[in-house]
Amino acid sequence: MSEANIQNDDMLDEYDFSQAVRGNPDQPLTHSKVRVETSDGDRKVSIKTVEVQATVDSDGKVTIQLPPDITPGKHYMTLLIQEG
Repeated sequence: MSEANIQNDDMLDEYDFSQAVRGNPDQPLTHSKVRVETSDGDRKVSIKTVEVQATVDSDGKVTIQLPPDITPGKHYMTLLIQEG
């Protein structure tokens, strides 16, 4: 949808883009800090984009090798699977 097609009634009151920065789709996001709203309150988290090759076995278990700058411990991850 182009900016010209956005109507004021398409935007909800709680949307706040006052701190937004237009991204460059040719420059991948590699590291950023974002605010996450939770029921316990807001917290700042660090988000990294890491591109790795993964192996999935017949049981659905995934094996990946992360780069050494990822600290050991519990992490929450979102997977984007590119098939083919």
